[in-house]
Amino acid sequence: MPEWISVQEAAEISGYHIEYVRRLIRRGKLQAERKGPMYWIDRASLEAYLEEVERLGTQRFNWRRLRKQPEKQDQ
Repeated sequence: MPEWISVQEAAEISGYHIEYVRRLIRRGKLQAERKGPMYWIDRASLEAYLEEVERLGTQRFNWRRLRKQPEKQDQ
């Protein structure tokens, strides 16, 4: 049976901002259930996500930075 923690607890455990934890829930990166106005996160899901982030380390890449910059026209 899953151990459920609040978004606030997940933020404290992970060191992430509370809004970032909510974003991870919306993107499906964390397993969570909404009960009333609050989300409850499966602790094992959070731990697995944090392990994956640690494992990837410097391999993570921000593809948005790779966008091709417009070339300047010589005048």
